[in-house]
Amino acid sequence: MSWAMAVTGGAAPIYVGYRWWRRHQREQQILQELDEVNDEALQIPEHLDPQLAALARQTHRLRLELETPVRRIRAPLLSETPWARRQRCDEYDAALYEVRQAIWEWLRSLRRLGVKERRLLGDLGLSVAPFRRLLFGCDRTDDVWEQVVYARAPNLDLVWTEVRRTISELERFERALLSAPVDPYR
Repeated sequence: MSWAMAVTGGAAPIYVGYRWWRRHQREQQILQELDEVNDEALQIPEHLDPQLAALARQTHRLRLELETPVRRIRAPLLSETPWARRQRCDEYDAALYEVRQAIWEWLRSLRRLGVKERRLLGDLGLSVAPFRRLLFGCDRTDDVWEQVVYARAPNLDLVWTEVRRTISELERFERALLSAPVDPYR
């Protein structure tokens, strides 16, 4: 059987249907994992210092914002035209930019904490080191001014792995922050 006969004989719709089904399964699995991680409402204890409570709220918000690149970018069913690929890459770059901006704002709020609050974060074993990989990784290309006809597509599995790891670290950060000991002299 020739390729032309297979395509005209109905193999193409089956192939597209299979690709759609696989993409749909993958997306549903990712969305289910995101819902499991981010479904809890934020419960801030009354004894928590106001600066740390604000940081906990911002950490929770950042955790939700990290879903943006994963929810916005979809893998194509078939091969793409150069223009469709460029549009998908631009959407990915914009989503990654938004995530990085949110992380930088969160890191800036950590710098604004007082000495006592920073010491408490250190005592809780919290660090900003796990968040640097998402800040400086997940780029599609090393050339930020890339001018090619067929741009390199984002590696969605790599992005999902990094985002899931970062969301887990933020959840750990948030839980440790919310379990901070009571300060009797507040």
